[in-house]
Amino acid sequence: MKVCALTHTYPRFPDDINAPFVEHLMERITSLGHEVSVLTAWDPAWNRTEGDHTVDLRTYRYIVPDRLHVLGYSRTIEGNIRFRPHVYALSPFMFAAAYRAFLALVKEKKPDVLHAHWILPNGFIAGQVARATGIPLIIQLHGSDVFTAEKNALFRMMARSAAKNARFIMSPSPDLTRRIGIVGADTRKIGLVPNTVDRSFGADVTTKQVDALRRRLGIQPGATVVLAIGRMVYVKGFTYLIDAFKAVADTDTNAVLVLAGGGVQYDELRAQADRLGIGGRVIMPGPVMRDEVPVYFKAADMFVIPSIRHESGAVDGLPVVVPEAMASGLPIVGSDLSGIPVLVRDGVNGILVGERDTDALAKAISRLVGDPVLRAEYGRRSREVIDRYVNYDAVAAHCVRLYEAAHMGGGETDMPLFTVGQ
Repeated sequence: MKVCALTHTYPRFPDDINAPFVEHLMERITSLGHEVSVLTAWDPAWNRTEGDHTVDLRTYRYIVPDRLHVLGYSRTIEGNIRFRPHVYALSPFMFAAAYRAFLALVKEKKPDVLHAHWILPNGFIAGQVARATGIPLIIQLHGSDVFTAEKNALFRMMARSAAKNARFIMSPSPDLTRRIGIVGADTRKIGLVPNTVDRSFGADVTTKQVDALRRRLGIQPGATVVLAIGRMVYVKGFTYLIDAFKAVADTDTNAVLVLAGGGVQYDELRAQADRLGIGGRVIMPGPVMRDEVPVYFKAADMFVIPSIRHESGAVDGLPVVVPEAMASGLPIVGSDLSGIPVLVRDGVNGILVGERDTDALAKAISRLVGDPVLRAEYGRRSREVIDRYVNYDAVAAHCVRLYEAAHMGGGETDMPLFTVGQ
């Protein structure tokens, strides 16, 4: 199959933390013997070379001077809850430039199928190209795009147009499927396809690397490491995690919380931990480069993802750190929210709690801190899900099935289904 993919965020340099999941998936599809071209927005930090990728990787510019290229790459939605002021001014330039560049790429490559990451902006743009060329379109939802589609009447109209022009839509969670359906998409053409990770994620991490990281972070030998990792933004629920960890720290002197990542809430969260008197037990190393993320998981004893639905309506879909933690053999404590229950099964490979419920969150963490046998069993089951069902090999193969079904045509509801597990 020949595939042309459109995105507005892609790793700009090796180990960039921006959208590595998009790159991994498209590269894996290429490895299956398909010809994949990817078009993404140019960025001032762009530093890719011919030898660091196997897809046909292209960029487009949308504004002059270059320093005004500030859309995408985690800079569009401030704190994951509101658009930055420049978004409305620059978006028309991005839409027009992306349409011209993608249409030109499609005419050059003559692909069998189009693949758009995020329903807005790329699903709408690729939808117009699909209409103009008659080439079928697959859209992949990621979360922030659905939040964007809900914001106003114009964006809802654009999302409906994108969905109408799509042959199939992949969604990482039932919640995002429901919400984009409310916007106006036909949910019969939407199928669940979780965010995922390589089976080999973290396999090359050595004991030496883990020991070095724990020393660098000041973690004492024998400590039980509770890990949370992600951007310091409101939907992550880290405020509630720190409150919950106060109760954990009061009853278990060996537990430490590693809260890794950077973002708008960093200083606020640091101050909160200090105010609660647990500043020495909450380690906040700041942003983590992509190549070091597996080491953090291997250095941990459990992973916590206390996501919330913000008052603005913003919520995570299925953060990729969940399958990464599972691939690392960790038990998960998470909110019973959005896409998290797709992979985290309560009492099977982790513990699910209500969002913002700090008491339940503290009890779940304390339970795993105090029971290493249960941690090991939940971790084994987490790893099994990734090994058997939810990995890039499986998702890439499923994408190819979608491509083939879309290319062949047929009814509107005959979407191949993805198996998450037994």
